[in-house]
Amino acid sequence: MLKLSSGVVGGFAAALMALISGCAVNPIASHADHKSISERDLLADAAREVEVAPWPKPQSVSFVSRITGADDEDRITRSEAIEIYLEGLEPAGQRFTKLAQDAHSNLIAADRLAFIAQNALASPRLTKNDVSTVETAIKALRENRQIYINAAKQIEKSGEPIAPEEIDAIRTAYSDAIRKLGKTADALADQIDNDHSATVAQPAPRYQKDLSGV
Repeated sequence: MLKLSSGVVGGFAAALMALISGCAVNPIASHADHKSISERDLLADAAREVEVAPWPKPQSVSFVSRITGADDEDRITRSEAIEIYLEGLEPAGQRFTKLAQDAHSNLIAADRLAFIAQNALASPRLTKNDVSTVETAIKALRENRQIYINAAKQIEKSGEPIAPEEIDAIRTAYSDAIRKLGKTADALADQIDNDHSATVAQPAPRYQKDLSGV
């Protein structure tokens, strides 16, 4: 068996390190990248939870339909989404209670997203996609707010007693959540603008600053 002295071994190791140094991964940078990927996964998962709703997602009229005037047969409108949601609410006489619980669950998901997004401000590898992720969740919250409010009004019209302040409380809670997420999205966007080392993982849609509007 070939035996190498400690000096030879040390020299061999040094030569090997010199040989591969050009393609070696910086352990500190690698750790930062893995941490960023983990945080990005958490952010994306939290955003998807915000977008979950107990009704089929309403779809806007397609560009082609606007040009041709044709109807999108498979498109779900907001009114249809509300109707489908109301049909599944029970028991009778307590539908608003169930609606309030659903809205509360959605707002809890929004609060979790805000927490994760705020923590992401410390990430060394923020991208514009991260801002777009939060922005998409904000749009979902605006849509959900409108559906919950309109559904609550229809329940009231059907004869179930609902105090006006109960509906106002849902509207206010959503506005607060949207404002909070909007400010966080603005902070993320500002940090990306100020961080020249930030890179874009893939092409992302242009985002608009000042997302705190409700």
